[in-house]
Amino acid sequence: MFEITVDDIKSWKKCVDAILNLVKEGSFEFDNEGIKLKAMDPSQIAMVLFSMNKNAFSKYEIDAKTKVGINIENFSKILSRARAGDKMVMRMDGGRFNVSFIGNNSRREFRIPTIDVPSGPAKELKINYSAIVKMKGGTLKEMLHDAMIVGPHVLLAADVDSFKVEASSDMGDVSSEYKRGSDSEINLDVNRTTSAIFSQEYLNDIILGCDNEEEIILNLGAPTPEDPRPKPLCVKYNIGAGEFCYYLAPRIESD
Repeated sequence: MFEITVDDIKSWKKCVDAILNLVKEGSFEFDNEGIKLKAMDPSQIAMVLFSMNKNAFSKYEIDAKTKVGINIENFSKILSRARAGDKMVMRMDGGRFNVSFIGNNSRREFRIPTIDVPSGPAKELKINYSAIVKMKGGTLKEMLHDAMIVGPHVLLAADVDSFKVEASSDMGDVSSEYKRGSDSEINLDVNRTTSAIFSQEYLNDIILGCDNEEEIILNLGAPTPEDPRPKPLCVKYNIGAGEFCYYLAPRIESD
């Protein structure tokens, strides 16, 4: 059993919607540290990890670790019914997940059925990344919008001096590049030239929740003789007190 009060419903809804961009169902884990979620999209191409520390909530009381599987799409619709000035209380009651909106003179309560949802891989991914690229979310979105005109897949490439997004198809070619510099919008930490091709549709879904002015971090991994397998992309950003980490498998090109 637990009871949790959310003062900033708008920020919480943004977090839920950032999860919804990738998966329609998920299992939230409530424990003494806060709230977590780990879920893979149905195609097993991408995974989202979400966490929010208990200190982000004005009230956080929990008796024991609890997992709650819900339809996140329905949860988002319920959150959209919050009014300005409302507080939200989440709690478990008789096997149902209850969400209450409490105003000055009102209380509205929604009961959400729980469902069985796979919680995703038990083990955390351990990957040695060779390139870390930091920029504003809006900068990356603009680069991807340029590539979207040409094709469904994008090449992300980083070296010690630059970061590029490229796309190529029968419609043509496009390349967007930022160079390292004191006034650059890109921060680079690269120890080996690294590149890989990813689905633009999935990448757009992953970064959609990042505000344009917020920092987004891309982790790219280059194959090595010891581990020649293509490395998944790791994308990190925050929404308020919510921390997100997404993994996206690269496109494997056949000979």
